[in-house]
Amino acid sequence: MSGRPVYQSDPERAPDSDFEPGLPAHAVVGNRGRMLDPRRTPVLVVDVDVPHGFVVLEVTAFEDAGAHWPIELERIGDFQFARTSARAPEAEVAAMARAVDRLDRPLGIPADPQARSATAGRLRSEQSAARDWLAGAGSFRGGTRRLELASRQGDPELTADLIGYLGTRGLLDVERAFADAFVSNARAGEMVKGHRIVLADLGLVTYHGTVIRDPAMFDPPLDRARRAEHVLARLGFVRAAFDLAGIAEVTLFRGLAVEGPLRPHPQRGFVSATFDPEVAASFLNAGTRLGVMYRQRLSVERLFMTFLETEQLNRTYAEAEAVLLAEEDSLAF
Repeated sequence: MSGRPVYQSDPERAPDSDFEPGLPAHAVVGNRGRMLDPRRTPVLVVDVDVPHGFVVLEVTAFEDAGAHWPIELERIGDFQFARTSARAPEAEVAAMARAVDRLDRPLGIPADPQARSATAGRLRSEQSAARDWLAGAGSFRGGTRRLELASRQGDPELTADLIGYLGTRGLLDVERAFADAFVSNARAGEMVKGHRIVLADLGLVTYHGTVIRDPAMFDPPLDRARRAEHVLARLGFVRAAFDLAGIAEVTLFRGLAVEGPLRPHPQRGFVSATFDPEVAASFLNAGTRLGVMYRQRLSVERLFMTFLETEQLNRTYAEAEAVLLAEEDSLAF
């Protein structure tokens, strides 16, 4: 291992005893807390959206400083708050409870095999179109070139290719909205959730989650059709780039730290992994009961985003990340 730091942290952070478990009553603008991750990412409450059931937290340190995360009110227990925090009035807490009862309800959308079959045909066309563009206007036009997988630095030429290609398709706004949201916190808000639902529409990955909170989720310009076009264009681009580079399979790693027994990975449509085993090892937090690192050889057809072509995956982190289409009942990938 190189010993290069993977993530920022605060070795002098306050002890957990200075905080108390998060409750809906802590959803008061101005309250300060921390995420219950190993490095205790500090946050500030900047808004409370009771009708849609969110508390909006601003990250106040580390790589994501300044980012705003809409977190479901029922997930406020994933955070802790200073013991001196203000408390919301009883009437406001009761309104939050009603919102949670209305919105924290399961929704399942199966990946229909017939839709998957139709999508497979569209993906072949998308890959062919992307391949022609890359070999003509893109950075592959001069012949064979390498993709450096053993690196934590993106490929500037391929990043420019993705921007150019999606620009010709009129999809750059969707790309930026999705990538920005996914990289900051894929579980915050409903941007990524909308794409997960579209994956099910396309027959690619079953949706397991909760009901839509914001009725405007699929309003233009982020309607279902444009989200689907973005999913297919992106998949086609990545497959074409790796095909032109002569890469059919990749080896990926994923580190997990858990307190209880290992279970299948939560089905969230997309799965994050890394090309770099050192990054995966950084997730094996010594404070947990069990740490496991997975390695798997996978077809490039499961790749949706990688650090090579995605500017956002290199903006604040150097994780050599790959984002995969999830596979039902897989432990890690």
